Amino acid sequence: MTHRPVIACVFASVLALSACRQMPADTASGAAADLIITGGPIVTMEGDQPTIAEAIVIDGGRITFVGSKVRALERRSAKTVLKDLAGKTLMPGFIDGHAHAQQFGAQAVGANLLAPPDGTVDTIDDLVDRLKTFAASPDVSRTGWIFGIGYDDALLGRHPTRDDLDKVSTTVAVMATHISGHLAAVNTLGLKRIGFDADTPNPEGGVIRREADGKTPNGVLEELAAMPHMVEVLTPTTQESKDYFLKRGLEMAKSYGYTTANEGRMFGPMHAVMEDAARRGLVDIDFIGWMDYSGRSELDKAFSTKYSNHYRLGGLKITLDGSPQGRTAWRTTPYLIPPDGQQSGYKGYPAIPDIKQIQAYLDEAYAKGWPVKVHANGDAAIDQLFAALRPVVAKHGAQPGQTILVHGQFIRPDQVKELKSLGIFPSMFPMHTFYWGDWYKQIVGPEQAARISPMRSILHTGLHATSHTDAPVALPNLMQVVWATVNRTSRSGTVVGPDERVTPYEAMKMITLWGAEQFGEQDTKGSLVEGKLADFVVLSDNPLTIDPKRLNEIQVLETIKEGRSVWARE
Repeated sequence: MTHRPVIACVFASVLALSACRQMPADTASGAAADLIITGGPIVTMEGDQPTIAEAIVIDGGRITFVGSKVRALERRSAKTVLKDLAGKTLMPGFIDGHAHAQQFGAQAVGANLLAPPDGTVDTIDDLVDRLKTFAASPDVSRTGWIFGIGYDDALLGRHPTRDDLDKVSTTVAVMATHISGHLAAVNTLGLKRIGFDADTPNPEGGVIRREADGKTPNGVLEELAAMPHMVEVLTPTTQESKDYFLKRGLEMAKSYGYTTANEGRMFGPMHAVMEDAARRGLVDIDFIGWMDYSGRSELDKAFSTKYSNHYRLGGLKITLDGSPQGRTAWRTTPYLIPPDGQQSGYKGYPAIPDIKQIQAYLDEAYAKGWPVKVHANGDAAIDQLFAALRPVVAKHGAQPGQTILVHGQFIRPDQVKELKSLGIFPSMFPMHTFYWGDWYKQIVGPEQAARISPMRSILHTGLHATSHTDAPVALPNLMQVVWATVNRTSRSGTVVGPDERVTPYEAMKMITLWGAEQFGEQDTKGSLVEGKLADFVVLSDNPLTIDPKRLNEIQVLETIKEGRSVWARE
């Protein structure tokens, strides 16, 4: 969609005002407004209980009044635009706790290999067909690879191999990325392009899966055998194509209500690409980059707490293990079903075996004031994080929120209790309860499956938390995240860990105010109060009054950044 000023609009249906308490009218008068929004529930996300306002006033891209319609209209002038919600719901713009937004473009452009409800791939044959369809697209020329994103071996029964992908093409390199983002499969030509053959050893922190002879790569690549090459493959080769991917990805983000996005792991030139795109005016929502520990010199030069043209390089990323659904997450107890090529007793493995190296990264971050996102899924990886962080906290003091634990799927109850004392902000992934709750019962057992992303236990410690999409692991659909966080219902319809469910209000906090808090931006974002940025999303229904089982049916109708409409549904 092209950018355009916010205009008054009327929707066909009307939603009754929420039964939540009304905000008292503000008695202050103020200057004339650029925009006044009324006509539906305006959910401020302030306070422990829901607060609803009748009207909100915007001037200069910021909120200048929240309260009664009568007092809001007192600020009307000839220049003021009036927007009627027609019963629809206005909330703060959405903030994803963790995603890979620089890869949204690849998700929007490439073959969709996701299973229902996000895609249509149920079999290996379906996957091959989707890739063949993309192979006929002119977009193949933008990277030189036939690629698709999101296959799930837990549902397909196995990973696609080079033999499967050779059916797509033997003359063009093919890559299918796993839904976790931690594995990929390539065809024979793809292996040749990457440079992997029978004599190539496994890289540290990665595995090249082999044929029955134990030597020949079968096309399936794990962790650091896959991820650097995935970034290269999914990066367009020309400036025009890079801009095309970025625009497609940002449109996708805005269509799901994002007003703040983040790239959770930047490699190599990814920061320079985003910085240049922002300078050229291509970025119209806020975008935070997190630099992989291999790029600390770049972070030294460019780290900032302030946006420039809607972009900033905001912190360090350390990855300690892999994917729970891909069984590369590092656990203290064995997986009940080891992956192909592994023996009984397999527990996954660390990405950085040397704990002193992790401690050095954390010490540097704390000394330089860098926030740190740490990817750790298995409890052994979380043990490793805690062991590395304790001496750093003893040296520098606990800095609440400076370390963000990303995912933490197999976190133990004793580890949950230690988060607060170490100043860790948890960003969890309860969407797994739907996508892999049934699978986890098989590979780690029902008791551990019930504890994945234990949101209620975390809130009981007094900490705030966020939920995230980790897109393109799935679509960047934050209302699907909210639905999963509230309901914890698996694909089979069973509730996975009923004691870990949260309320709709808490789940919405996790993608608004607490999302802003995670990034240190709660003074300017995340709730609707005077002085904050006018970052809004218009929703088809009120998530606080709709049947919780229907939360994922709510559609984003419009996304507004600093008082300006940046996306609207046709």
